[in-house]
Amino acid sequence: MAPDGIFSPLTYFSKFFDNEIFELITDQTNLYSCQLIGGSININISEIKAFIGIKLFMSVVKMRAMEDYWASDTRYDKIADVMPIKHFKCLSRMLHFQNNLVPESREDWLVKIRPVIDHMFESENQFSIDEMMVPYKGCLRQYLPAKPKKWGFKIFVHAWVFGFVYDFFVYMGKSTFDGATQIPLKEFGLGANVVLHLCKTTRNPPDCVVYFDNFFTSLSLLTYLKDSMGLRSLGTIRKNRLMGCKLEDDRELLKRGRGSFDYRVDNDAQLAIVKWADSKTVTLVSTCASVMPVDEVKRFSNKKGRQISVPCPQIVAEYNHHMGGVDLADMMIALYRTPAKSHRWYLSIFWQLIDIAVNNAWLLYRRDATAIGPGKLNKLKSFRLDVAKGLIYPGNESDAPVRVVKQPKVPWPIGEMHYDVNSHYPILSVKGTCRMCPDGQTSIMCQKCNFHICCNRSSYLLHFNQQ
Repeated sequence: MAPDGIFSPLTYFSKFFDNEIFELITDQTNLYSCQLIGGSININISEIKAFIGIKLFMSVVKMRAMEDYWASDTRYDKIADVMPIKHFKCLSRMLHFQNNLVPESREDWLVKIRPVIDHMFESENQFSIDEMMVPYKGCLRQYLPAKPKKWGFKIFVHAWVFGFVYDFFVYMGKSTFDGATQIPLKEFGLGANVVLHLCKTTRNPPDCVVYFDNFFTSLSLLTYLKDSMGLRSLGTIRKNRLMGCKLEDDRELLKRGRGSFDYRVDNDAQLAIVKWADSKTVTLVSTCASVMPVDEVKRFSNKKGRQISVPCPQIVAEYNHHMGGVDLADMMIALYRTPAKSHRWYLSIFWQLIDIAVNNAWLLYRRDATAIGPGKLNKLKSFRLDVAKGLIYPGNESDAPVRVVKQPKVPWPIGEMHYDVNSHYPILSVKGTCRMCPDGQTSIMCQKCNFHICCNRSSYLLHFNQQ
């Protein structure tokens, strides 16, 4: 820990991606290379960390093509100096997380990424549940027209109000809940079963509150959460799920003005249903909040042309304060999304996990830094780059790269110098690779162009005869 009580960015990241995961990835990648090409590529943990660090750099410093980071005209040294492009492409091709010889479970389509998913998450006492999209346009994709990224894997997430992700699982159609235990699948629909599945790992349920929107909410779900799990909940609800509960008509409520509300309370079930009129009406149901106390919120009035105060029941204020953590997490991931272009669908989920881990680490860092006292906080971009440097340069960010690599080729002379037919004389120098035929070794250099060249006919014609 640093003198001011703040851990390094890499330490925060390691709370979610520790050495155990890196050892797993290293072993499985070497094993997969044996199965694929008949021999191990013999990578180590440092190389896997450096590879992930490079991908984090790429999420911030974006280029049109991956090769541009190594190209002479657009070379980015913080990436190109770590490992050669051939080795980077090899790791991209061989990256793996599960032994292919293990029979795949038909109940778990995520078996290829399951070891990483199961290692990461914990729970908290107040969280919201909502959908998130992992961009992908290959097989198994879903379509959500309301999301910025409309095609991809639909995942259900529960997160803290500030965007800290505690858990998620991937929607896989009818087989999503195959093999799930202690969930009354037949009694509830998809939304309710998602909530029950994510709440299974909740610690100290009586001290927790879960928030969700009307896709998930039903009266039977809230009653089951309270009676069977001791878990309080709050969410918006659709009209056709009120099970005969009569509330004031929408038109009548809107005629009474913004801030008007109607409610019903079942004391035996400890359940409150509230309809509130803002610009439109919204109906909420809860086992932890009701109408009182009624506070006020600011809204802009088109008629008066200014901000006005609008009465707001407690249940609405609670929902607005705690809901939205998943959307915030989605927004932070979208800011610096790690490039994940691949035909292997599970790699998209893996890089989503990396992005979630970095964002979670940054939020922990901000919490600790704020608790210590006022001071300048690292922004997400700077924190992300610090994590990348920590992975690439273990121990000290100023250390040499973890892998010794060949020096890049000297670029071609610029402008007219290469063709000026003036002073291009061969001289003796330190032995190096021929610029015209990369497989040849020579001690001859062009005095003016400053690169090695073999004294054979083809190389001579390619260089000196072109002057």
